[in-house]
Amino acid sequence: MVAALVAFVAGVVLIASGRLNVAESVSPDGHRYRALGAGEPVPMPFALRWLLPRVCGASLVRWRVSALLHLAALPPLLAVWLRHWIHEDAMVAAGALLVCGLSGVWRITLRWPVLVDATALTWAVGSAIAFQQGVWPLGGALALVAGCIKESAPVFAACYAWNPLALIGLVAPAIRALTVRVGPDLMAQPHVTRHPVAASRVHHLGKWFDARAMILPWGIGILAALATDPRVVPMLVITLLLAYAQLVVATDTARLYQWAAPPVILATMTVLPPRWAVLALIAHLFNPWASTAEV
Repeated sequence: MVAALVAFVAGVVLIASGRLNVAESVSPDGHRYRALGAGEPVPMPFALRWLLPRVCGASLVRWRVSALLHLAALPPLLAVWLRHWIHEDAMVAAGALLVCGLSGVWRITLRWPVLVDATALTWAVGSAIAFQQGVWPLGGALALVAGCIKESAPVFAACYAWNPLALIGLVAPAIRALTVRVGPDLMAQPHVTRHPVAASRVHHLGKWFDARAMILPWGIGILAALATDPRVVPMLVITLLLAYAQLVVATDTARLYQWAAPPVILATMTVLPPRWAVLALIAHLFNPWASTAEV
């Protein structure tokens, strides 16, 4: 597909340029994943996310390679997913590349490669594509892989596919929860895992109605609010509700609610005039509110 190829090439260019624009480091969550990769017990929910730590271990190089490979795969996969609704190559490619301007998906992964969100989202989109194509066994298998990377990923795969069968991926974290050995949180702020709702409430004080934190990081994706296509709106609303609901039990912000990125991008492209697609993409990539400071 031409659009997928364009999205892949442009995505690789944006990865290379994006790495010049950020100082790579390891986040507190990243230290937990590296500890899990080294065989140490970690607290919930990190203990459920075993697959990437098993593959990458404590090696920063392996985590970086994994993150970059999955980022490179995400735009072309989104192009294939978008093709189910949008048929113009230019619109599909532009839509797929909108993900490259989202701080909670793209920029944070370039800055902190020892994370699981972008990778799990990539597998969730792959699962959704398989369900779109009617290849249900493959869709279920990919949802299971996504669930081994992050426990919430099968829920979003079901949203992207608009098919509840993707929820079979929840079997993976359910089994893991029954068998894993959980350890204490050795990070500087263990209350984040011991009392997640209280920690979230403190972290998000004053932010719930702050557009800079909750809305503006979507960039041109704000246009999704204008969508009226009955094939798209239910998926958009449900996915957004689930994505924002995660903020109640975690201290992250855009990294969580931008799990709704695929439906938001789709809804945006249904209302964006084709002649403005490239200009809108450029403006989106330079969104001044797409910061990784609050993710």
